[in-house]
Amino acid sequence: MKRLFLALFCLTPLVCTAETKPLRALLVAGGCCHDYTGQQKVLSEGIQKRANVRVDVWWTDDKSTTPPLSIYQSANWADGYDIVIHDECAAGERDLAVLKRILDVHQKIPAVHLHCAMHSFRTGTDGWFKHLGLQSAAHGPQEPIAIQFVDPEHPITQPLKDWTTIKEELYNNINVFDAHPLAMGKQIVKRDGKETEVVSIVAWTNEKAGARSFSTTIGHNTETVADARYLDLITRGLLWACDKLNEDYLGKPYAGENTVTFVKGEEQQSKNGAQSAGKPVTLGAPPKGATLVTVTASSEESGKGNFTWKAVDGSKDTRWCASNPSMPQWLQLEFDQPRTVTGAKIAWESGNNAYKHKIEGSADGKAWKVLADATTNAKGGDTEDAFEGKDLRFLKITCTGTSGGWASIREVALSGPGITSLFPKLDAKQQAVVQQAEKAANDPYAKEGNVAPTIAKLTPEQEAVILKDVTVPEGFDVTLFSSAAAANYPVYVAAAPNGDLYVSSDGNGSLGRDPHRGRILRLRDTDGDGRADQVTEFVKDVDSPRGLVWDHDTLYLLHPPDITAYTDKDGDGVAESSKTLIKGIAFDFSGRPADHTTNGLDLGIDGWLYIAGGDFGFMDAVGTDGRHLQHRGGGVIRFRPDGSGLEIFATGTRNILGTPISPLLDIFARDNTN
Repeated sequence: MKRLFLALFCLTPLVCTAETKPLRALLVAGGCCHDYTGQQKVLSEGIQKRANVRVDVWWTDDKSTTPPLSIYQSANWADGYDIVIHDECAAGERDLAVLKRILDVHQKIPAVHLHCAMHSFRTGTDGWFKHLGLQSAAHGPQEPIAIQFVDPEHPITQPLKDWTTIKEELYNNINVFDAHPLAMGKQIVKRDGKETEVVSIVAWTNEKAGARSFSTTIGHNTETVADARYLDLITRGLLWACDKLNEDYLGKPYAGENTVTFVKGEEQQSKNGAQSAGKPVTLGAPPKGATLVTVTASSEESGKGNFTWKAVDGSKDTRWCASNPSMPQWLQLEFDQPRTVTGAKIAWESGNNAYKHKIEGSADGKAWKVLADATTNAKGGDTEDAFEGKDLRFLKITCTGTSGGWASIREVALSGPGITSLFPKLDAKQQAVVQQAEKAANDPYAKEGNVAPTIAKLTPEQEAVILKDVTVPEGFDVTLFSSAAAANYPVYVAAAPNGDLYVSSDGNGSLGRDPHRGRILRLRDTDGDGRADQVTEFVKDVDSPRGLVWDHDTLYLLHPPDITAYTDKDGDGVAESSKTLIKGIAFDFSGRPADHTTNGLDLGIDGWLYIAGGDFGFMDAVGTDGRHLQHRGGGVIRFRPDGSGLEIFATGTRNILGTPISPLLDIFARDNTN
């Protein structure tokens, strides 16, 4: 599939001379835990905008740790490319032949490695990590990372300034081979109720493992990847790795075609048929003859579904995880009758981390005997302990420390007379959790859409509860015009002269990016009692609806990335036609959520429509008359109702949400400096 990027570059003349041949980069992306749908687009377009580099993309939407990286099946997979950008997340890819084909290529072809690429290709060898220059095995919680460039004279970092990211993942460094650090990241995390400072290398180069490479562990969230400072860093790193960090390439946008190859991911199944991580996993009935155990723990990461009983549910695709990184953390099994246990196999979460632990047994849950002591264990991956514990009703596994990551177990298997595969015996609370998971798995609105609006008549007491926190100056009355049943997630409202109210309803809120959550509702009070008794979906499906203005039979709507005019000629409360007036007035979901983009829309007495612009600005907006506009930062932009005359009216604000306008054209806005 080929894409021609016209809109992005239509104002930029082709300044690269015929003698300067564009570099060809291959971006490989996909796998567990990240927004590759958005990130591959942000990366390719961001690099091409900054340098004379054609970025071809090979990506998959597969969400497993073993994405179908079929591109690596050929020894010639990188032929024709000057550099490869690794952005895959493939921790479960353990095929040594695949790794060899990758490393062989990088003896001659430079590389850029981004974020989760550092945790990929865990084959049990250190081949990938030596190629990178360092090894990371885990990361902590998402918190802001203060980035400090420690080699400010390096060509990559020379013009760059320190900055602090939004909430991001800080990868640890468990082995540093030949990495040359460019930047350190500092993160403040809470452990055991105390704030702890964690520092790691976050950007580096390696010139001692074949061709040059540049790497950064930053980049979990698409908002970070879309940050100009991040894109500047990786673009400079790419050019340096190719030995082309010069004026012939940097600052000379590539305006040609690139190719995008997409491979559809498949629903992953484990070898025993269990559902993979990423799909809702419910328990089902115990296998015939299973050994039932009641499972408790010191803590559980319930917010991510990593419950205690998942350590014995028969699937290595699920896991129990502690709720925090503190140690020790324990997992306890209670048998339905006294048992003799002769050994334990523990499948820990990570195949690389070493988990220090001990195993204890008890007849009453009070007096404990140590059965196996592995508190000095330094070997990564799964463990197997042999012992003999007689007449045990309880068995406890205590994790006392790790080389990286939290206490987390995928599966426990025990041996002993009469002991078969373990299966959890759930209490009432755990049963409720399973039922809730099943309900969530069948929720039609879990990933997209919005519930149908309805008029719900409330009692005076119910209305009073909703209004109890609303205060107004003396002389004003407060009444409830509509409840959430008719207009949920309201963002902006616009009134028509007849009293109809048009409401932007966005189920994503500020930060979500699920499709089909937004719509425009029309609320009408037909009997004049001050309460809406009729609701229609004026526009049934529009992402990120924000500011809106009603004029005669037309609703002007700002919905990043565009502004559209919707017309209702027959007045039935449903728009029958639409026309896009402004394109690109904000980022779309591939770049960032609607938060901090363009917000409100107001009509001045002068006939202009005024836009409240957020601090992320926009790169290339274009109106119906073909006029292009770029604005970095917040401000006020205006245009004619026919989509012409797009221009900046004021600049220098941060993230204003609206621009109410007086009859004398005084414009008011509320701002903050964060």
